[in-house]
Amino acid sequence: MTVPSVMELTEEETEAKQYFAHLMTAINVPCDVGTGAELDTHLPPWFDEAKFKRGQKFYTDNRFGILQANFCSLLVLLADPKGLRILEHTGKSSTTETARKRYVSTFIHMSDWYECELVPGSKSWKSLSQVRRMHLSASNSAKKRNLGFISQPEMALTTFGFMGFPLVRPHLLGIRYDNREDREAFVHFWAVIGFMLGVQDEYNMCLFRLEVVEMICHVVIRYVFVPSLQLETQLLRHMMGAIVDAFAPYMPFVSYESVMFLTRRLVGIPGYQYGADMGKEYICRALLTQAELDAVLEQMTPRDGYRQVEAMYRAIFSEKLRIYTIKELTDEINENYIETVGLDGTNGTYTQLAGEEERKPSAERQMRELMGLKHNQELVVTTVDDESEWAAYRGDTKLKLLPARDQTNVRVTAQMLNSCYSMLGRFANETALSFILYRIKRLQGK
Repeated sequence: MTVPSVMELTEEETEAKQYFAHLMTAINVPCDVGTGAELDTHLPPWFDEAKFKRGQKFYTDNRFGILQANFCSLLVLLADPKGLRILEHTGKSSTTETARKRYVSTFIHMSDWYECELVPGSKSWKSLSQVRRMHLSASNSAKKRNLGFISQPEMALTTFGFMGFPLVRPHLLGIRYDNREDREAFVHFWAVIGFMLGVQDEYNMCLFRLEVVEMICHVVIRYVFVPSLQLETQLLRHMMGAIVDAFAPYMPFVSYESVMFLTRRLVGIPGYQYGADMGKEYICRALLTQAELDAVLEQMTPRDGYRQVEAMYRAIFSEKLRIYTIKELTDEINENYIETVGLDGTNGTYTQLAGEEERKPSAERQMRELMGLKHNQELVVTTVDDESEWAAYRGDTKLKLLPARDQTNVRVTAQMLNSCYSMLGRFANETALSFILYRIKRLQGK
């Protein structure tokens, strides 16, 4: 087959690429500046009340699947190395108890957005104002400690965390997706919420027409979340583990490994396609060149917050698709590594040998430290040339690698989500969910 020298993009691909490229130039643009008292809360001029309320109804009609997507999206958003360090700095998510308080509060806020009228003085209005002030406070505090600040791209990608998977992966969540107007209303709802949380219109991915928003989501999945969800850092395991432990008593069939599997299944990483319709599995083709991605990296790496995790971002932003696996090495191969026990009790800390500075790139050492690789482990990268080769790696091979309990969690959750398409299954899921939400809200005294 003859490959054209210049790839012709569709109209949707062109707009999505332009948006993504523009968004990535804004890493030096804070979401908000100043103090919380200076923030101005108002509706966007393009607010459509009828469409906004229809978007709320779409949530009500698909609550079980959307909340499952949102729970998995916590892991997706925590996979951002810089953002995770800012979150750790707040000290409000690192333990089971603090994580429970933080994310029960997050759920209450989100419930207000979905269920209340958005007018000045309403619970939803007050909630959005409060969350925006908290974000600004965390951003200002992180900046003082050279961790960077919460930027426009980070807040825009947070919007994806709430609406992206329900929009482009609904068939894995039991979400009805046959009504275009409903889906457009859901996108409008999140365009408004993004605006109220400080996302400027030029960076708001939900302000495009539906097909372009979908393509933007696919671009974000390919170039950000497919690689980042494979690069599991020690800090990610710690922070997400605290969240899972916090909610395990209230949510059945939840464990760290099962949530990680289901999240990678939503993202579409090969090997995690348990129960998936392979005809609906999709990864967008390469729209960005390595030179364009390198330009983004060159903006990132000198800045606070990014500089400390530069190797991770260089592993994430790649023109070609990559599959990352951790390989166990033999003792003979690892004769230049020794096992030590750090003060934190972690085994397998890498020890640098004399003269190794010239032989071993510092980026690799940083990756090993971030991911917590032991002395007998190596990060192996498989580069995939095109989307058709990527498809050849798909399957459910990763499920059998999980402990039996985690396999059961994955199977039961997937079956429950799929049963949402039947009247009886939907009723059973909503009944169970209502009980779970009742228990969670009691934690907040509501």
